[in-house]
Amino acid sequence: MDRPQTLLDQVLDVLRAHQEAAKAAGAELIGVVGSIARGDAGADSDVDVVFDARDDLDYWRLGGLQMDLQDALGRRVDLVDRLMMRPERWRYMAEDLVPL
Repeated sequence: MDRPQTLLDQVLDVLRAHQEAAKAAGAELIGVVGSIARGDAGADSDVDVVFDARDDLDYWRLGGLQMDLQDALGRRVDLVDRLMMRPERWRYMAEDLVPL
């Protein structure tokens, strides 16, 4: 018997479906962190998505991707560039990381 799909499962499915759009924007999606990754998200929790920016990052396309993800998930989405984070902040966030 299949287990019910969790919110995390839904988020990962949507992110996988948008990987090509992310690549077209110059971003490599890494995974999910925060309350959704930990499994303690509330009804108003946002989705924290970690990505690595490539040299050809297109901020307009990245913004469009963010809006598409928000529409697909019905939640606010924060896109977090892993390479722009301070190392100590990334070490803390990486504890929750659920990779794609």
